[in-house]
Amino acid sequence: MEISRSILVAVSLLALSYVSVSAQQVTGIPGSPEATTTITGKQLPPPDPAFGGVIKEKASESKAWWPPRVVPPKGAPNVLLIMTDDQGFGAPSTFGGVIPTPAMDRIAAQGLRYTNFHSTSLCSPTRAAIITGRNHHSVGFGVVGEISTGFPGYDSIIPIEKGTIGTILKANGYATSWFGKDHNTPSFQSSQAGPFEQWPNGMGFDYFYGFVGGDASQWQPNLFRNTTAIYPFQGNPGWNLETAMADDAIQHIKQLKEIAPDKPFFVYYVPGATHAPHHPTPEWIKKISDMHLFDEGWNKVRDTIFANQKRLGIMPENAKLTPWPQGLPAWDTLSLEEKKLFIKQADVYGAYLAYADHEIGRVIQAVEDLGELNNTLIIYIGGDNGASAEGMINGTPNEFTTFNGVEVPVKDQFLWYPFWGSERTFPHFAAGWAWAMDTPFKWVKQVPSHFGGTAQGMVMSWPGHINDLGGIRKQFHHVIDVVPTILEAAGIPQPDTINGIKQIPIEGTSVVYTWDKANANAPTRHTTQYFEMLGNRAIYNNGWVAATTPATLPWELSSKTPPDVITGYNWELYNVQDDPTQFNDLATKMPDKLKQMQDLFYSEAKKYNVLPLDNSTLARWNTPRPSLTAGRTVFTYSGELSGVPASTAPSILGKSYTITAEVTIPEGGAEGMIVTEGGRFGGYGLFLSKGDFGVGRGKVVFLYNLLDLKRTMWEGPELNAGKHTIVFDFKSDGPGLGKGGTGVLSVDGKEVARNSLEHTTPITFPEDETFDIGQDTRTGVALVEYRYDPPFKFTGKIDKLTFNLKPFTKEEEAKAMP
Repeated sequence: MEISRSILVAVSLLALSYVSVSAQQVTGIPGSPEATTTITGKQLPPPDPAFGGVIKEKASESKAWWPPRVVPPKGAPNVLLIMTDDQGFGAPSTFGGVIPTPAMDRIAAQGLRYTNFHSTSLCSPTRAAIITGRNHHSVGFGVVGEISTGFPGYDSIIPIEKGTIGTILKANGYATSWFGKDHNTPSFQSSQAGPFEQWPNGMGFDYFYGFVGGDASQWQPNLFRNTTAIYPFQGNPGWNLETAMADDAIQHIKQLKEIAPDKPFFVYYVPGATHAPHHPTPEWIKKISDMHLFDEGWNKVRDTIFANQKRLGIMPENAKLTPWPQGLPAWDTLSLEEKKLFIKQADVYGAYLAYADHEIGRVIQAVEDLGELNNTLIIYIGGDNGASAEGMINGTPNEFTTFNGVEVPVKDQFLWYPFWGSERTFPHFAAGWAWAMDTPFKWVKQVPSHFGGTAQGMVMSWPGHINDLGGIRKQFHHVIDVVPTILEAAGIPQPDTINGIKQIPIEGTSVVYTWDKANANAPTRHTTQYFEMLGNRAIYNNGWVAATTPATLPWELSSKTPPDVITGYNWELYNVQDDPTQFNDLATKMPDKLKQMQDLFYSEAKKYNVLPLDNSTLARWNTPRPSLTAGRTVFTYSGELSGVPASTAPSILGKSYTITAEVTIPEGGAEGMIVTEGGRFGGYGLFLSKGDFGVGRGKVVFLYNLLDLKRTMWEGPELNAGKHTIVFDFKSDGPGLGKGGTGVLSVDGKEVARNSLEHTTPITFPEDETFDIGQDTRTGVALVEYRYDPPFKFTGKIDKLTFNLKPFTKEEEAKAMP
C-alpha cells in the first residue's frame, strides 16, 4: 500500500507529540480509525497530535486523519490490586493464621509471599500511600481524615503535584476502577455539593462502587456508584456488601473485556473487611464457629499461629514470640461468661475474614474464566494496618460506643449475643484478639513504632513473570512501593507533569527486582523508611529500627493530656535483621546507634511533612475544618433531602438547639420521617408514627437514640389534615462532652411533652449514616416502640424545616473547664 507524503508528515508529528520514534509503539496506519500508539507518559494527559491529513476547499479533495487511540506498552498486564482492612499479619492462613484464606493461599502458591511488607499503621494514611506511591504525610494523610488539621502533612488533601496511580494508568490507556472503601475523600468534601476532585472519579478512576469514610455497615452501607448514593439493600433482605461488591466487580471486568478485549484494566479492590463492623453472613458464622478455631483463647491461638509461621518459613527458627502485654488480660484469668462472649466475637471476626477472602476468590476466578489470569498482575495485601484494638478491652456490640468513649460491660453485651454480626449489631472484638491476630509482633493498629501495627502479609503473582512459585521474600518493603512496582511491570514511567502541574517524584521503590529467583535473598532496595502516627514514631534503616514506646493504649480512649510529644517518650532499638519480631531492645547497650537513628528520623520527618508532631486525639477530632456549615447557626430546608454527611449537616452535638418543622398534612393523615441523623446505633429522629393496623398513626414523635444503649422519646398528638408547626427545643445543661439537657416538644404553639436526657452523644453519630429530610435512608433510630422500616418516607409535605443552633461561647466553655 502506497503511503502518501501527508501520512509520513503525520508520523513525524505523532512522534514529536507522543514519544521518540525509537520508543514509540504504533499499530495500524497512522491517521486511520484503528491506529493506536503508546506515549512517553511524561506529560499527562499527552498533548493532542497535530492534524496529519490534508484540508482543501472540498472534502473530496481532502484527506481525513484521526488521532490514534492511546494504549499502554505491549505486554502491559491487567492489574488487580487487593487490600483488606484491619486484618493483622497473623490472621490469614497464608501467614500462619488459623482462619482459612484459600484465595490468598492461591496467589501465594502461584507467586510469592512477602513477609516484611509494611503499612503506615492506620487506614486512610495507608490508602493515600498505596494510590500515590508516596509517604502518607507527603500526601496530607498523617492521620485519618476524621482528625485532619491545617498542616500540609495532616490536611487530608492529596496535593495535585502528587498524582495517583489511577490518573497515571488511565492517561496511558488503562480502564481504571475502584471497589470498596474510599477513606481518602476529605470529610468536608464528601457531600453532594462536592467538589469531586478528591473522590475516586476525580483521582483517575473511571468507575467507583463503594462507600466513603472509615467504616460502614455491610448490611446497609452508605454506598455510592461513582458520586451517586444508591440503596440496593432496601427491600432486599440478606443483601451484603461483600458479595454485592464482588458481583459488581466481576460484571465490570467482564463488560470491559467483552467490549474492549485488548484494553488492560486496573482494578483497585479494597473491601471493608475486616474493619468493624464485623458483618459476615449467617452461613459463614456457622461455618467458622463449627471449626472451633478460637475456643482455647487468644494466648493459645497466638502460640499456634507462631508455630505455623515457623513451619511455613515465614519466621526463622531463631525468631522469638514477643511477650503478652501487661495491659491485656491473659485468657486463663477470664470468667466463663467473658470467654463465651469473646469466643463469639472471634468466630464472627474469623467468619468475616473467611467470607471476604471467598468473595475475593470469586473475583480472581472470574479473571481466570475470562482467560486473563496469565496476563494479570495480582497484588493481595492482608490489611491496611495491624489488627484493631478499637473494640476496647471487652469488645462492643456497637463500635460507636468506642468512638464516644463508652465501655459496654460484658453482661450487657449478652443482650446482643444471639445477633452478633447481624444488622442488629455494629460489632468489634476484644483487644486481646487484636494482639493475637498480629502474631508474632507487639502492638496493634494505630501503633507505627512496632510491627504489630505495620506488618502486613502480601502475596503477588503474574504467571510467566514471577516463576519462583510459592517462594518467600523477606526484603523490607512498604506500601509506597506498590505504585512503582505497577509502573515498572507496565513499562510506564512516572509523569513529569499532570494537567500542567510539575510532579513531585514518587517516593517508593519497586519490588520487581525480587521476582527473579536469583534475587530471592538480595538486599532490600528500600533501605530507609520512617513511621509516625499520633506521636508514636520509628525509623527503619538497613536492618535497624529505632522506635518510641507507645505512651497511650489504643484500646483505652482517654481525654487525659498526653505526654510531651518530644520528651515524653522512651525510645527502643532493634536489629531486625537478626531479631525480626522486635524482641530484644538494644537501646541501653547501643546509645550511639540509637542517637544516630533518632537523628535520621527527624531528618526524614522534615523531608516528608511529618512536622509538627502532634499526639493529641480528641482535640484533633474537634478541631475546626473547612466546611460548608462553618459559622452557620441557622439552616433552612424544604421538601426532601437525603444522604447529607455529618460534615455538611447541622450538628446538634454539645449545644442547645431548636428544630422547627412547618408541615402540611393531607386528608386521611400522614406518617413518616421529617428529619433524622444517625440510625440504629445512635442518632435522632423527628417523625410522625407509623402506628399498628391504623391505630396510633400520625403521632408526633422526637426520639433520641444514645448509642443503641438507651432511647428517650417525646410524644405528641396525632395530626389532623392541614398545616401544623412542630417545635423541638433542647436546652443543654452546659458545655462539655456528653452533657445532658431538657427537651420540650410543642405542636402548634402548645407544649405536648417535656423530658430530660442524662447524657447526650459526646463526640459523633455513626459515620456511615447521614442527615435525611423527608425519609430515612439506611437504618431507623427506633428499635421497638415506634419502629419503622426505612426509607419511611414522609407522606405529608414539609413546607419549611429550620435548625437554630445555639453553641456555647468560648468564654462559657472556658469556665466549664476543670
